[in-house]
Amino acid sequence: MKYHLLFQKSALVLIIALLLTNQAIALRIGGHLMGPGHKKEKMELSNDFSKDIATLVTPVSAPLYASELGLDFSTTENIDASIKKLGLMAPMQGQNPLPLDDEELKRYIAIGTEPTVTCEFCCGVDTLVRKDGSPTCSCAHSIAMRGTAAYLIDNYPEMSNAEISYELMRQKGMYFPSQMQKRMASELAGEASDFTPDIRYLAQNLTESELTTLQKKAKEEGFVPPDTSMVGGC
Repeated sequence: MKYHLLFQKSALVLIIALLLTNQAIALRIGGHLMGPGHKKEKMELSNDFSKDIATLVTPVSAPLYASELGLDFSTTENIDASIKKLGLMAPMQGQNPLPLDDEELKRYIAIGTEPTVTCEFCCGVDTLVRKDGSPTCSCAHSIAMRGTAAYLIDNYPEMSNAEISYELMRQKGMYFPSQMQKRMASELAGEASDFTPDIRYLAQNLTESELTTLQKKAKEEGFVPPDTSMVGGC
């Protein structure tokens, strides 16, 4: 009887251990399959309009894909190095361009031909790529965005085009904080239906209540953008 009870206890411990182990494995696998596109970035708004504009536009933490690519955006020097790493993957332009199949290329072109989803502040182009997928400029920021788009399309196919564009526009907000924060504040004072694509993507995770509050503040309060107009070499 004693041995039987001992066996039962041992079996129970083993079962619990297996369940916990499998649960951990399942969570890891599930997290990878879900990818960054399913982990909505939570915006902690402060009720301070200027701070909230900065929160919406200019990230202070690394993007979800940073660790797997060895990226660091903590200093200007590290941003420059990260821009170069991302640019290596840019189709038709990088030193190690990511190959895209026909469907992936269609997505890449759809994302890259949308106006303002680019780095127009330094090189004046309207889009990241042309209708054939070729690059519109040789600006380092633009090359990095193209590399990022290709990487996310290739490695996280479950991400929507809008989610990928959001990640690109967070880069844009980091590279051009003054211009993008000023644009966000200005467009919030108008109708959401009139948002340019870059601002629409940056605002897409706001709740209806948060958006309404920010639009009200945009009409009532002034906004002074930061002095920094460009981060990282062009």
